[in-house]
Amino acid sequence: MDEAGPYANDPFFKFVGDPDWNACIGRQGEEENYIDGYIEAAIELVDAVIEKQMFAKRDTLVLPILYNARHAIELALKFATDRLVAVNVVNGNGRRRDHNIKGHWDRLSEAGIGDEKLRYTVAALEPFIESLSRIDSDGQELRYHRNSDNDPSMAKYTLANLQLIQASLRVLQRLIADLQYRTVDFLSERATSSYTSRCSRSDLLTIAKLMPPRDRWNRDEFDLQKSAIKERFSLGNRQFSLALDKVQENREMSAILGVETPLLHLSDEDIVGIVAEWRRVHPKREAPADSSSLDYFGPGRFEAMQEHMAVLADVVTRLAEWLPAEKLADLETAFYLGRDRIFCEYYEASVARKRREHGVANNPREEVRHLMEKTNFLQCLTIAATKLGRLSIAERLTEL
Repeated sequence: MDEAGPYANDPFFKFVGDPDWNACIGRQGEEENYIDGYIEAAIELVDAVIEKQMFAKRDTLVLPILYNARHAIELALKFATDRLVAVNVVNGNGRRRDHNIKGHWDRLSEAGIGDEKLRYTVAALEPFIESLSRIDSDGQELRYHRNSDNDPSMAKYTLANLQLIQASLRVLQRLIADLQYRTVDFLSERATSSYTSRCSRSDLLTIAKLMPPRDRWNRDEFDLQKSAIKERFSLGNRQFSLALDKVQENREMSAILGVETPLLHLSDEDIVGIVAEWRRVHPKREAPADSSSLDYFGPGRFEAMQEHMAVLADVVTRLAEWLPAEKLADLETAFYLGRDRIFCEYYEASVARKRREHGVANNPREEVRHLMEKTNFLQCLTIAATKLGRLSIAERLTEL
């Protein structure tokens, strides 16, 4: 029997050579597909009923519409809870797999998650949780005419307006997406260790932006902002002090306070000199008055290409001779940190790793060439300077 044999007569899963409508499921699917799929199904159904004026189907389709919405909430709550339990942000005593969305929401709400965005999103879900758990506490009444006690389902309700449901589902969809994305981002930030029990890395960045510059902390404005921040993030004096300690330890955050941190090996003048060499390869251009008049195969264009390659070779030679290994590793790390939006907390370890890689490759000219050919080199270096606590050089780079 061939591989497709077991499914040859399957009404749903037999092989069909139609790539346009083959959906990825099972091993090829993701957990998020389930969450997104159920809320999208609810919205597609209610939109279809209203837009096509399918009045005869209101009473039948309202049930799967509401059930899909309820199930999407349940999956989203479990998605967030499982991940937050894994990093001990939410109590992990007993892994609940029931369908009580109120119980799952309570667990997140009562955890006191140390992240303003997550707390806000969880709180914003409350009216949806209260509504759907009130009519269907265990995921039975929207699926069956009679509940587990053999009583009529939703006996206290008589009407549900589809236009109201339609508008509410769109709000719910945004909140479900926010819960998923913020949970993933929160865990990514947490890996940097830049957090306290009450404040995430995102919160600490916000606090840094709210605080006055470090050299004005002995003035009244410090006390005013301290009171506002403590109230906003529900912090006591000790937690506020811990947050400020974390802010001042961080390159990016301390720079916001006006306290700059030098790079490991590159000075500001090193960076300016390197960018000046890069500018020889990539001079500022003025947009042509009429691009349609350009002759891409004219002899002048080939001469310009030859000149460009000669300049590039000269720049590579100069920088490869000028930059010692540690500065070259620092430069490449900064470029990728800016390009890939890498957290500044990984900077020191990344420089050490690049140094080892360069030592094995032992080809500084190729490393320099690789960077000098990048048209986004200056842009990424400017971003990196900001994230690494060198705001003054970042400002200078914007003018080069």
